[in-house]
Amino acid sequence: MSTPATLQTIVQALSKVVGEQNVSTDKETLERFSRDTSLMPPRMPDFVVRAMTREEVMGVIKIAHENKIPVVPRSSGTGTYGTGIPEQGGIILDLSGMKRIPRIDTRNRWALFEAGVTFGELRDELAKHGMQPLNTLLPRKDKSVVTSILEREPVLTCKTECDEPVRTMEIVWGTGELFRTGAMSVDVMPPEEIPDKTFSDLCSVGGPGIDWWRLMTGTQGTYGVITIMNAKIFHKALKQKVVLLPFERLEDLVKPLYTIQHREIGHECFVLNNYNLACILAENDGEIPEIVHRLPPYCIILNLWGGQFFPEERIAYEEKAISEIAEQFQCSVKEGLPGVPDANVMIESMLTSPWEGDVYWKDRYQGACLELVFESGLDKVPAFWNLFVERAGLSGIDTKMLGLYIQPRQRCRVCHVEFHIPCPASTNAIQAQTKAFHRSAAEAVLNAGAFFYRPYYDWADMIFARAGYSFEVIKKIKNILDPHHTLNPGKMNL
Repeated sequence: MSTPATLQTIVQALSKVVGEQNVSTDKETLERFSRDTSLMPPRMPDFVVRAMTREEVMGVIKIAHENKIPVVPRSSGTGTYGTGIPEQGGIILDLSGMKRIPRIDTRNRWALFEAGVTFGELRDELAKHGMQPLNTLLPRKDKSVVTSILEREPVLTCKTECDEPVRTMEIVWGTGELFRTGAMSVDVMPPEEIPDKTFSDLCSVGGPGIDWWRLMTGTQGTYGVITIMNAKIFHKALKQKVVLLPFERLEDLVKPLYTIQHREIGHECFVLNNYNLACILAENDGEIPEIVHRLPPYCIILNLWGGQFFPEERIAYEEKAISEIAEQFQCSVKEGLPGVPDANVMIESMLTSPWEGDVYWKDRYQGACLELVFESGLDKVPAFWNLFVERAGLSGIDTKMLGLYIQPRQRCRVCHVEFHIPCPASTNAIQAQTKAFHRSAAEAVLNAGAFFYRPYYDWADMIFARAGYSFEVIKKIKNILDPHHTLNPGKMNL
């Protein structure tokens, strides 16, 4: 693609598939897609191609495969972890216009939606049916639900049946071939027609042969491109109530949180420290430091959930249970917090919504944010956090302005953990210092036993260097599914 003639030939071929108006090579568009919010170095694509159907996705990838042009799929308006930055140029395949939600099954609690559907769009459509999405913690308003699931972002509910929300999906491999997983693979007809014409409910996640959906999550678009997905949803509660359990020490909330989950109390449940709570609850960005000072250091946030049947009785039962747990562990149950008296009401309104502000909540304090993301048993998280904070102090970073988010999964069998490092979006010297700390902290936490299950940023080399056999298998699968390494080359060390 080094000559104008070659570029023009490719543009003409792509235009036949998606239309001339959906192929962009202008500098402004290319620069916009060359970066995301991760602070990873920008890389310029050669083309941005907007696809609206599975046939167009297949056609674009076939052209790329035949001409050995890299393709980087992007379905969210804003990238977060550097996964959508084109390491080797080529085509940005923009799926954000694929907005169909062709089927909702309230009986089996699933929805079928295309790759460009955002959390807000899915929420609004599900509300018409008395349902709600399984939200992550305040996703960006232009975040694709498909992308969120593929990136293994955890849902806010700790119920085991809600974990791992994907059921079936439609994939286009790096050769341009179409593939379907689970119950969606029974026929080649449009997936929304399958339940009526084949007596399949699209609930079976397995097969054909293996659990393909497990293979696809976390691969950053290097194996295949998802065009449509069938994922779990949940009924809207007739009544719910958010309560807050504040703690001075992170260690002190471990046993109460385990007990809450073992007794299966509440629906959404998670832990935030005072910095992250302030970023979410502050009306103005300038108020964040003051609110951090007022708030308790750590807080369990629990949504008591009335469900669809006997909601008053269920809420009363859960209120009694949480009071018993608070008495057992000598902690308190609050509805408001110092400086934010209506904190529970504010949080309740956010549980099934994306972040609506123009500046994302993680970026409010300084303009950008780097994250450490891993899994751990809850009892080990305090030691990881203390190690992280200690190293931050040694690196000259304000330890009072670091974020902590703990998301219990499968009734606290394991926890998704995030450490947040605010930093300026445009000051190179401070960025360099923060990035250096980010990498050293990741290595320290990894060495201490944390499980990094999402190989983003520059963690990939650290992770795969310690998992040689697994990485060899990953490379073999890549060579089978994408023999020309068309899809997102350079990611996951591939």
